[in-house]
Amino acid sequence: MNTKRQFLRQSAALCGFAGLSAWPQLAAAAPTPKAPQWVVGQRAELPPLPLLQGGVEAFDKTAGRVVMLEFWHTRCPFCARQNLVLDAFYRRHQDRGLSVYAIHIDNKQPAEVKRYIDQHGYAFTVGLADPTWQALFKQRKGLPQLFVIDRQQRLQRIELGEMFAEDLNDLSQLL
Repeated sequence: MNTKRQFLRQSAALCGFAGLSAWPQLAAAAPTPKAPQWVVGQRAELPPLPLLQGGVEAFDKTAGRVVMLEFWHTRCPFCARQNLVLDAFYRRHQDRGLSVYAIHIDNKQPAEVKRYIDQHGYAFTVGLADPTWQALFKQRKGLPQLFVIDRQQRLQRIELGEMFAEDLNDLSQLL
């Protein structure tokens, strides 16, 4: 990890962005559904993902592709910056077998998320975190979170905090 990322991660933690305090509705004491445990090097079990545009992604067509899953929120400044570079990375590498799913952690206002996505013109697929995906998100603290799954459906990387273009370029070796 480069020093720029380390500095920003530490600064975010000190400012309180690393926790869920900015999104208290997610920290409520609602029962948490059973979510798969994702461990680097092991097969990643992907539950069905509700999509912003409607329908559900079952991930049955992602075998043989590299899949990046990003947990994010419209009000997260780190997510906003990362989404720009993630979208550019996706546009450059989608023909090489890359799929990107940006999973918004708060599914209560899909119209707000749709406006945000439309305003920015992102090309990646956007999902809305249902209780199972929220439970996956809550296994780690902070935003954004990025999970990289290889062509054999094994989890290769877990990245917490904002990633920059050079960080994503390092991941192109998996393509």
